[in-house]
Amino acid sequence: MLLLGWLLPLMVIALLTLSVVSSMLSRQIEKTIVSSTDKALEICVIKLDEIWTASKYASYDTTIRDAYYQFKENGDEQKLYSETTYFLNQQYKYDSSMLCTMVFLTDNPERIYYTYNTFQDNNKGNAGYARVNYFEKNVMEQALARSEELGTDTELLYFEGHLYLIRNLVDISFQPYAMIVIELQKEDIFSGLGSVWGAQSYQVYLDGTPVLTADFPDNDILPEENVTETTYVTDGENNYSYGETTFGRQKMGYVVWIDRNSVLNEVKMLRYVVILVGVFLIPLIIMIFYFFNRKVSRPMRDLVRAAEEIAGGNYGHQIITNATSREFDYLEKTFNTMSMELKYQFETIYQEELALKDANIMALQSQINPHFLNNTLEIINWEARMSGSDNVSGMIEALGTMLRATMNRKQKRFVTLSEELSYVDAYLYIISKRFGDRFQVYRDIDESLLEMEVPILIIQPIVENAVEHGVEENRKGMVALRISADWDRIIIEVKNDGELSTKDRERIDFLLNGDDKDENEHHVSLGIRNVNRRIKIIYGDDCGLTIESDEHQHTVSRIVVKMMHESRSEI
Repeated sequence: MLLLGWLLPLMVIALLTLSVVSSMLSRQIEKTIVSSTDKALEICVIKLDEIWTASKYASYDTTIRDAYYQFKENGDEQKLYSETTYFLNQQYKYDSSMLCTMVFLTDNPERIYYTYNTFQDNNKGNAGYARVNYFEKNVMEQALARSEELGTDTELLYFEGHLYLIRNLVDISFQPYAMIVIELQKEDIFSGLGSVWGAQSYQVYLDGTPVLTADFPDNDILPEENVTETTYVTDGENNYSYGETTFGRQKMGYVVWIDRNSVLNEVKMLRYVVILVGVFLIPLIIMIFYFFNRKVSRPMRDLVRAAEEIAGGNYGHQIITNATSREFDYLEKTFNTMSMELKYQFETIYQEELALKDANIMALQSQINPHFLNNTLEIINWEARMSGSDNVSGMIEALGTMLRATMNRKQKRFVTLSEELSYVDAYLYIISKRFGDRFQVYRDIDESLLEMEVPILIIQPIVENAVEHGVEENRKGMVALRISADWDRIIIEVKNDGELSTKDRERIDFLLNGDDKDENEHHVSLGIRNVNRRIKIIYGDDCGLTIESDEHQHTVSRIVVKMMHESRSEI
């Protein structure tokens, strides 16, 4: 199976891959040479652009022009010479791409102001002046002839191995009064073409005329006209990349001779290395496959399956240890031990959490202060003394309802919303008898929620708080109760027309978010704290109680609990 299913297909795939890779590599080499040529040409063009930009300094800077105007007025030729020469030295003397920079007046070309780069001439005495003298005797006539057609443009001028950049200097009426000529260091500007991958030599053309030849073979190859992109061609033993670009109105061609043998030698060597490595890798791959399958893959699969069992809730799941290595044998035994420990810890913690929740809920529900009962009895006593009306009977019934809820003899933790509202109605009935018409109650309750179960005594303490802080202080007021659904949550809002002071807000924040309990806290405040804590214990931190002010500065207490459709009275 290894020979037919793995080794033989692997060898076939390796040979096909080698053939395809070799072909692709050859094409990639051609693309790389073209890309390398483009990048080299880009560097050459940047250098030419920098010189072109530098030539504009003499035109845009007014130093030479101002000196020329003064010369026309007072004939002070010495000042014209000194200022022009100083400007040329500052701008052009230290640029390695410029051999010599000259300026002369078009109406007096015999007087040339110049500077030259001595480092490019290897500090050979008056080599710089020799370039000026050569230009004056051999090239100036052509430059002056071009000046008439040049206008404000820039142009390259080639003459017997010398390459110049020429530009007119114009006055404020755009009339030429002088010309700046920069002799270019061709080898420096076009040296980037020699860095093309595999480049043996290169040649540069200006409008079809060779201006630079660096060890180029005898068989000149002229780039085709209007070839804007670099093209790679092969000519038997020789290979070239060539193309054409523009400089202003002139066309500049380039040809790079590529030593293909040096490039292909790398491809051949790569083929030999790949074949040799493939031959030695085949037995190694077989051995590694066998080793990892037996020593690593099989035990790892057992561990993964066991981990999936644990993730699915099967705590205590055990692995049948059959590892063939000491390391995996240790891992499997350790996993089995951890699995059993996890099962034990989970069961213990779960039981402890249930017990703690039961204890917390029972403790919170038992915190009922008898103060309210005393007040109620006083009201009933007062009613009994005043008259024998049915109000006494009604208040006694309301009190009975309240007592049943607070005593909770059946230890119920959840009741239906309708039962919870009966406790609220009993309390509000007592309060309405106390305040009479000065106390108003408004209800907006979604009746479809009445059979939903909620924790016992979570609404009455909040309503009591609303009465105490919204009605007691002013001896009159209103309480609005609104119950609605929001997706899987029940929203219970209790509103009163009392306003929250800064002190009230601080106290509310302490009651709802503080960790410590004040033993002297008022029983209503304790009710707020207990309701919030009970809800969070049962439902989690995304539910609970908030107390805020609405847009009318009325106080709104909002209880958020989750809907429960199944009976949880016995949970």
